[in-house]
Amino acid sequence: MTQFVDLLGYERIVEHATALTFAPKRDRFIFVRHGETEGDRTKRYQLPHTPLNETGEGQAKLAAKALAQIRIGKLVASPMARAWRTASLVAAEHGIHPEVDGALSERFYVSLWDTPIEGAFNWDWDPDGCEPLSTFVHRAAQSVMRILADDAPDGETVIVAHGGILLVTCALTRATLENSHRRNAVPLRFSRENGAWTATPL
Repeated sequence: MTQFVDLLGYERIVEHATALTFAPKRDRFIFVRHGETEGDRTKRYQLPHTPLNETGEGQAKLAAKALAQIRIGKLVASPMARAWRTASLVAAEHGIHPEVDGALSERFYVSLWDTPIEGAFNWDWDPDGCEPLSTFVHRAAQSVMRILADDAPDGETVIVAHGGILLVTCALTRATLENSHRRNAVPLRFSRENGAWTATPL
């Protein structure tokens, strides 16, 4: 199982995700986490409208350039400001508009928004007033599965979302994900060959 040095509870995400039937028609897709925000930099639970900071804008523009020569047939993004801005920069390189999917939103830590994250991030912690882990994994997984159910879009399928959604995607596909792959705005290609998925930075 993938192990991460700075967070706890990934095995619980895997447990919830693998209880679902994952049978995508697509054999490949691209996932992009949003660019950096001040919440990322200072380790805080982030509000939905938290924007990219200057570094994040630069990262998102680099991701857009990295994807500029790839033909995109479907681009789906979280409506949260940081992901939507990242997706919009990617889309602008192709003259298209991203589709919005609210189920790609990051886990809703409502009662903790704009408070500091203490120590290692623990996904298995269900604080009062926040979205339960099981609910988050189920709605995120259902979104990814819906997106990948289209077997013939005219071009690549690209998902732009959040670190939590990336973990759910990794758990669904059982792809090994390196800690370095979780950096902001690193385009990752997920590919399936002989039934096994891999995740590779572009």
